[in-house]
Amino acid sequence: MNPLEYTIEVNNISKNYGKTIAVNDISFNVKKGSAFGMLGLNGAGKTTTLKILVSLLKADKGQAVVAGYDVAKHPMEVRRNIGYVSENPGFYARMTTFEILKYFCRLLDIPRNVQDERIDKCLRYVNLMDKRDEYAGTFSRGMRHRLALAQSLLSEPRVLFLDEPTLGLDPAGAKNIRELIIKLKEELQFTLVMSSHVLPEVEVICDEVAIFDHGKIVALDSVENLRNTAKESIDIEIILQEADDAVVKALEALNYMNYVQARGNRILVNVNRGTEVRPHILATIHQVNPKILYFGIKESTLEEILFRTINEQE
Repeated sequence: MNPLEYTIEVNNISKNYGKTIAVNDISFNVKKGSAFGMLGLNGAGKTTTLKILVSLLKADKGQAVVAGYDVAKHPMEVRRNIGYVSENPGFYARMTTFEILKYFCRLLDIPRNVQDERIDKCLRYVNLMDKRDEYAGTFSRGMRHRLALAQSLLSEPRVLFLDEPTLGLDPAGAKNIRELIIKLKEELQFTLVMSSHVLPEVEVICDEVAIFDHGKIVALDSVENLRNTAKESIDIEIILQEADDAVVKALEALNYMNYVQARGNRILVNVNRGTEVRPHILATIHQVNPKILYFGIKESTLEEILFRTINEQE
């Protein structure tokens, strides 16, 4: 392992709240410039882990290194090198956008002579320059999320941490924030760590995903590799020109089928992974009805992978 490859190194960290184990001896590394997603149900340990990494909580044991600094020993150095957006960002309603960001500049010890220029640059990044002198209390939830992103960029972070970045947004607002995150990462080249319940969001943004369950990481890999290893069987999707019960019955008669599901002209069949039966299935259909519009493997969604992985632990 080359430590220069990693912006974040987590080694055997744990955190308890009384008798409740929130994080249970987890380890992982995040490559420089990558996007790392944290998935899990409520109470799985994602937010606690995130708060340890941004120095808001202290681990009971283990070590976390962020941007080259030990989080426990050098928390202020960590904070100068990261940006962080909490799951429910809040701002003083009677302060303007500029006043809010000026306040955070002072907290971050950003030199006075560059503060105004830095603020305007961050507002341009998130398309809020026209709201520079407006009060935060007038902002929609989506605008507050963009303001939180602007605030997180003031430190010109090497690592950006996002906790549920689209929580509470409508589909259009969530899409805007998701596209903004992707754009910012491409432009600014920071390392990104995010937790989210919106699984397609993680799938689109992240290179690597860790699945949390009861304080442990139960799977860690790329989405593609998780798909390949998440189950022993595969789904094959078939779309006919029109519904045909004879095709369904012919497929059900094949002894290697785990199940056959039909809905109108769309058929989903499941067979064991590693069993190369697709040509035989295709031939069976052609014998009955050659009018096939589509035939292919149906990829597992990240949601299916998440719940299947968690269920395998029980």
